[in-house]
Amino acid sequence: MPRFEHAGISHYYTIIGAGFPMIFIHGLGLNHQNWLGQVPVFKKNFTVITYDVRGHGGTGASQGPIEIKDLSCDLLALCRQLKIEKAFLVAYSSGTLIAEQFALDHPEMVAGLCLAGPYARVHGAQMVMKNSLSKWLINARLHKLMAYSVAQSNAKNVVQRGFFYRIAKRAEPKEALRIMQASERFLTTREVSKIGCPVLLVYGTKDRANEIFAKEFASQMPNAQISVIEGTNHAVATRTCGAFNSILSDFVEQIELPVDPSLHFH
Repeated sequence: MPRFEHAGISHYYTIIGAGFPMIFIHGLGLNHQNWLGQVPVFKKNFTVITYDVRGHGGTGASQGPIEIKDLSCDLLALCRQLKIEKAFLVAYSSGTLIAEQFALDHPEMVAGLCLAGPYARVHGAQMVMKNSLSKWLINARLHKLMAYSVAQSNAKNVVQRGFFYRIAKRAEPKEALRIMQASERFLTTREVSKIGCPVLLVYGTKDRANEIFAKEFASQMPNAQISVIEGTNHAVATRTCGAFNSILSDFVEQIELPVDPSLHFH
């Protein structure tokens, strides 16, 4: 299995395809398989990299408190492992925080961003309640209930729900708690105006908890555009895979990413 070591943790990743690097960052409770609906499509024209965030899938957990900046450093270590100089980032839910931080930390390395269900801070009654419930379930050692909630919200059918449930059960509860706590301390609302690369924001019409950020992001990011998928919730990449892939494909064609990988691997 492909791995790299960083910050005393063994990190798992996958790489397939050829072309400009496209790195996918999953959400809380999931792993690199969050993107099974995207990898077969985009590997045809891109070098597709997926990886497991700390405490998820095949990646080890932290030994103490963490910040989103630490997860951004993990992504930098992955890029260095693969000798990537520049990439397009696709991120979902809490993974969008990592992508936002990375774009702020290393703007020269980001050709563009696709943020699915993004947010800049834990804000609003629904989001605060959701985080509070998840933290309570972890502290009460009811991790399987949290895993079921993750699976239910991300699945479009019973088969997919079972698949995501098995993935979510593998997530390290204490690490999930650390990431949730880090997300509550994270705030990029005032900094996103510094992200100058092309940005695609994708939301579902039923994503009430995060819709507040669509206009907020778009008003501050100089090169952002919003795409809304009708009739779906937060999980736009898994529940409406075809629509999401079409929107993302159109966007990367629009910004004309080079196809020669030698330009961006060193």
